[in-house]
Amino acid sequence: MERARELYERVVSNGENAINEFIETRASEELFLDFKRSSDDGTNRHLSNTDRNNLAKAISGFGNSSGGIVVWGVDCSTDYDGADVARAKVPINNIHRFLGNLQGAVSGCTLPTHNGVEHHPILINGSSSGYVVTYIPASENAPHQVVGKLQYYIRAGSDFVPAPHQVLAGMFGRRPQPHVYPMFTVSPAKNDGSNLICEYQIVVTNGGPGIARDLFFTAMIHEGLGDNTEISWQLQDQNWAGNFTFGRQISIISNESVRVPPKAFHIPLTLRIVLHPPFTERLMLKGNIGCSGSPTMNVEIENGSSETNKLYDEYFAQLNSGNLQDSVRHRIATDLLNIRNNSEIASM
Repeated sequence: MERARELYERVVSNGENAINEFIETRASEELFLDFKRSSDDGTNRHLSNTDRNNLAKAISGFGNSSGGIVVWGVDCSTDYDGADVARAKVPINNIHRFLGNLQGAVSGCTLPTHNGVEHHPILINGSSSGYVVTYIPASENAPHQVVGKLQYYIRAGSDFVPAPHQVLAGMFGRRPQPHVYPMFTVSPAKNDGSNLICEYQIVVTNGGPGIARDLFFTAMIHEGLGDNTEISWQLQDQNWAGNFTFGRQISIISNESVRVPPKAFHIPLTLRIVLHPPFTERLMLKGNIGCSGSPTMNVEIENGSSETNKLYDEYFAQLNSGNLQDSVRHRIATDLLNIRNNSEIASM
């Protein structure tokens, strides 16, 4: 998961506790993190010019770089070592109005507009005040110019600085880039005697505007539930080649004939898990996926032995009672995979 998205989701998940942690640890502004207090603390009906300018500069700077987040409602000042650190909470009044003003301002901040900007409110319990976290991913349509100032920015350290000519020249001449990430299609769980069988197709998906070439997928089974459980990979496309090492590690890459257009996908292989108790260890698989010109995305599959045992028992209890439905079979297979990070599940 990209650093900016990870920060954003952490703040969204932890709410005001995340804000408190920034203050207590004197978190410093850095490449992916910026703090801003509203110039009028959100008391006016409209976004102030100062807040609008700060938003525009952040959209341009983060969008033209590797992405980042802005936490609104935190005062930031220089520490003894010269770093800009979070000093104090300065809650924004009428947080929902401020949020709406931010959302309404995005389209007029830069040329072209950055369509990937997200905002999330963090309310203080029992009040209408709080904070807003703004997520600005690296843009596929960079460079973004600030409206009015006619200036392009990039993020450098803890500051937004005017983009040098060489950087701008590279952005304008850059070809559209692919963005490859994994999805899994899930087959309903089935059984062969007392074995519970779950199968998943790995779907290489291109969400970027460029054509994906030289695709690759690597994975390592760190723990496999126990000696009676079998985990295997089955290559479905002969246009991929690579290594399967000791049944636990896979590393494959596509040949030159495989190209995935924008918003399309390709299915190179299937993951097959045959479960049989006892489950003496957890299920733990880690890997990554990518292509030429695309950031590498991580894949993590992890589930505990007790959770796996519950799924196994539930399946056979439903089977023996004669009440096993397709929806339950699909849910059990999905729950076993317990995919985390940058992976998604699609029904089959």
